[in-house]
Amino acid sequence: MIKCFIPILFLSLVFAHDPDAELPDWKQYLRFGIVNAGSNSTGLASYARLKRTSPRSFRDLRFYGHYFKDDTDIRLRLKTSRMFLSFDWLYSFNTLIYEKNTFIDVNLRYHYNQGLGWLIRNSADGNMMTFELGIAFDNSDYLNTEQKTSYAKSGFTADRDFGPLHTKIEMDYFHQVSKQVDDTDLSRIQLVSEAQLSIKKGTALIFGFTQDFPIDESFNFETASVFLTFALKQPLNWTF
Repeated sequence: MIKCFIPILFLSLVFAHDPDAELPDWKQYLRFGIVNAGSNSTGLASYARLKRTSPRSFRDLRFYGHYFKDDTDIRLRLKTSRMFLSFDWLYSFNTLIYEKNTFIDVNLRYHYNQGLGWLIRNSADGNMMTFELGIAFDNSDYLNTEQKTSYAKSGFTADRDFGPLHTKIEMDYFHQVSKQVDDTDLSRIQLVSEAQLSIKKGTALIFGFTQDFPIDESFNFETASVFLTFALKQPLNWTF
């Protein structure tokens, strides 16, 4: 059933309607570079993003892939959020993720989460901080069998500018609440951190890392993927 969410959420990203007073702002992002995941694993880093924002809504389609000789780490994420009722500090969100990560034996994982977020800080100079709580569901093959797993989800993000340097950290924690199979806990922490140095308008160099931390010690910890990419950002003159 979760596969049905992809066309529905994609159409909501592209064709969602806002009043005339809430003109949407579209941007696209592209990155290419190198990534390292250990002394013998250097590969290609890629990233593409399409973002639509209005005064009370946010829709984001994001892809990133790290390609190595023997392993791959690929994620496709679609996230939508909207201010909750009349509050300007509270929002609802839902996220759909398709993921392949051979470093931790995830051949394919369908993941969905939803909940409420607290906009702790959102300033015009680029400083932002959020905290999220919600529920999440996996259909994954960690144990080489299909499992439907449920979680309690919490997340934290922080963006801060220091002159030409923009920093970002994203951390999500998924605590398994459904019955464990073979006493294996699929709870995990996912971490992404970046430092972006602007070169000139629309271009930048980005240094960062991403890593998954399984809570169950029976899983091998994934080596951090450290990347250096050249980034392009471009506004789009779309009005829908």
